[in-house]
Amino acid sequence: MASIKKRNGNWTARVSYYDNFGKRNTVNKGGFPRKKDAEQWANNIEREKFDESIGKTESHALFSDYFLNWYHTFKEPILSEATKRRYVITHKEVEKYFYGCKIIDISRLQYQEFLNEYGKTHSIASSKKVNTQIKACIHDALDDGAIHFDFTKKAKITGHAGKDSSMKFLNADDMINLIKYLKMDINARHASKMMGLVALYTGARFAEIAGLTWKDVSSEFGTISINKSWDTLLGKGFKETKNEQSKRIIRANSELFEMLDQYRSSQKFFNMSNPLDLIFMGPNGKVPSATAANNMLHTALKKIHASKDITFHGLRHTHASYLIYKGVSIYYISQRLGHANYTITMNIYSHMLHEMEKAENSKLVKALDELDGTRKHLDESLIRRHS
Repeated sequence: MASIKKRNGNWTARVSYYDNFGKRNTVNKGGFPRKKDAEQWANNIEREKFDESIGKTESHALFSDYFLNWYHTFKEPILSEATKRRYVITHKEVEKYFYGCKIIDISRLQYQEFLNEYGKTHSIASSKKVNTQIKACIHDALDDGAIHFDFTKKAKITGHAGKDSSMKFLNADDMINLIKYLKMDINARHASKMMGLVALYTGARFAEIAGLTWKDVSSEFGTISINKSWDTLLGKGFKETKNEQSKRIIRANSELFEMLDQYRSSQKFFNMSNPLDLIFMGPNGKVPSATAANNMLHTALKKIHASKDITFHGLRHTHASYLIYKGVSIYYISQRLGHANYTITMNIYSHMLHEMEKAENSKLVKALDELDGTRKHLDESLIRRHS
């Protein structure tokens, strides 16, 4: 694991590793004029030590250290910020439960006990993510000869069912009442409220909404262009969308553009610097954080006495659910949401599709019954005519 620090105007890098006897050692080098240079040196050293350690050094490494080194080497360079956070969380769980345990000494029994313990306080979905990440690390360790068997093999996932899917979105009445509430206070002082309205009308993700600039909005064509997102972790710049399919143009109704015009007019009262032309740059010179947006929503839902308390991301589900109930094609909804493929949309909203399928089955049976009734009516008419 590398540590990069600035000392006396220059950067110093330190890399720690284990020798063949399991002893922890460090390699230091200073005098780098740029942090980037120090990071590059550290990455090269880590890669070198990792390659040399296969079947030797890392066999004596602690499980938590091996996982972290594997993550930095193979996963961190290619992952999104959100996925990186998930791996860091998994590392903390490994470090906490397997404290002081060498990777080569862990048994299937120990690993299953870890999953059982984790499942007591987490959902099955969360347990699956942890197991998937650890399993990937262990498979690489096995392929590289650092361990002799896969202790994750045939592991059983445990955990509670998680939040009911129906609790992740608002019903139509609550959705309408929330829109009415948020519309009462459209101004630049309350940017998160306008962000909530955009989420309800477009189904866009929070980071996508936070990254919108005024040139992305076209009231003339009735569209909003999603072509980037906001780095919510650092809160200081743009980043790529979640996937290539997330780059899309969303149609919206005239009411949303009228609200955005009202919001933009209110910004003129504040003499604030906004070099990036961000729509949701507040008077304090910052884009509202996800936490601030969630707090705003929780307060709003209490005010309208909503039947559910959802997160800001739940507004995206609310938008999609409303369109599904209105009979909009699931393929169109998938494109509108920016999912990588429509199978993802089907999986997320399968519970709603099943409910609609039941309703459609009832309609089908009724329609067929009506055909039978019509046939009987025609038969009776023919009998009367020939009698």
